[in-house]
Amino acid sequence: MRRLTWRRALGYCALAVALCACSPALNWRHVILGSLRFTLPCKPDQAERDVVLGGVRRTLSMRGCEADGALFAVSRIEVASASDAAVLVQSWRAAALAALQATPATIEHLTPPSYRGVPDAHALAWLRATGRQPQGDDVQAPLGWLVVGREVFHL
Repeated sequence: MRRLTWRRALGYCALAVALCACSPALNWRHVILGSLRFTLPCKPDQAERDVVLGGVRRTLSMRGCEADGALFAVSRIEVASASDAAVLVQSWRAAALAALQATPATIEHLTPPSYRGVPDAHALAWLRATGRQPQGDDVQAPLGWLVVGREVFHL
């Protein structure tokens, strides 16, 4: 039951990220990262690296790929306790928006989806931002942070 609920929830996220899901350039496949199973439109690369967020060095795991001109990625960090998740999400959100060079005027806060079938899952932040890529091109990014137990996922 848990996997089905997550698949549906992340299916909605993928739809929001990729309004072009019907494109023949997309070849959807199932991916697992931590306790989460989700779908990506291409064969994902995987990476792991240490990052400093919230003043703490943490290991970030990621699965992602580029397809049809868009980047699709899910990242995961495990926290010591569920209460650490809110602090982590605040610093992770700030770092993501800084990397996008997004300004407060270009950030739209969205209502997070509910996860009623999974009691320990909830969204801490859900937004859409407009910014610039390092090469200077404009970029639009829907961003979300989900917490499942001691795992924090960034979509």
